[in-house]
Amino acid sequence: MKVIRRDELVKRVIERTLLPETTVWQVFDAIFDEISQALARGEAVHILRFGTFDLRHYPTRMGVHPRTLEKIPYPNRIAPSFRSSRTLKHFLRQKIEEAGISFEEISAFHREKRRRKATSS
Repeated sequence: MKVIRRDELVKRVIERTLLPETTVWQVFDAIFDEISQALARGEAVHILRFGTFDLRHYPTRMGVHPRTLEKIPYPNRIAPSFRSSRTLKHFLRQKIEEAGISFEEISAFHREKRRRKATSS
């Protein structure tokens, strides 16, 4: 499974729309900036047939340090969240099936990603 970065995504939009590169970058940045600003104001952003960006509240909780077993308090926190739409989920299932990608391949990609993150810490 390949990871597509921001510049590759913009390049693909330029190829599909034939719009000038500076225009696509401005629109791209404006969309994501507006989503960020809306979340900062406490608003959810719903994009029809794609999904919803919102904030999740995680209350204070007690955790345990894995080596010392010492109890550690985790403070309140708010984190961004994305919930994909039913339309997007259906589209992805169909395309994944057509491409012949197995769930094992997707799981292996995420396991490797977690392993790399754990070893880099």
